[in-house]
Amino acid sequence: MRIEKKIEINQTPESLYEIVADGEKAIRWNPTLNDVIEKEEGKEYLLKSKVGDILIVGTESVENEHITWHMKNSDMDAIGYIVEPKGDMTEVTIWTEFENKKLRKGYEKVADLVLKGLKNYVDFVEEGGDPEDFDKTQLMVSP
Repeated sequence: MRIEKKIEINQTPESLYEIVADGEKAIRWNPTLNDVIEKEEGKEYLLKSKVGDILIVGTESVENEHITWHMKNSDMDAIGYIVEPKGDMTEVTIWTEFENKKLRKGYEKVADLVLKGLKNYVDFVEEGGDPEDFDKTQLMVSP
């Protein structure tokens, strides 16, 4: 099973690709991500997240277009981002593949939250904010 969520952000595909592909930057803006630990240099990464620990065992990417991470010992098989120019904006798609259909609604909520975190982070930095000062937890509070 695969889900996809999309958002348009006023930023270049190159800039957005750099943000989503960089684990250190992801910790700053992704409200579900707590830590990224390199297990095997350039090959395996352990993501500590609010949806559980995820072991990344493979990465595929086309710079400034898309990135895919393959998982092991996770409910997800793969997750990725696609960045595509749409006029003056860039459409960012987050997707995940998984087998357990019962997880669909939860993953859809998480995907929405992640995209909102990305957009808010980009807007914050674009307005002159220091990336180190971005508060990603603001999205975790329900209105």
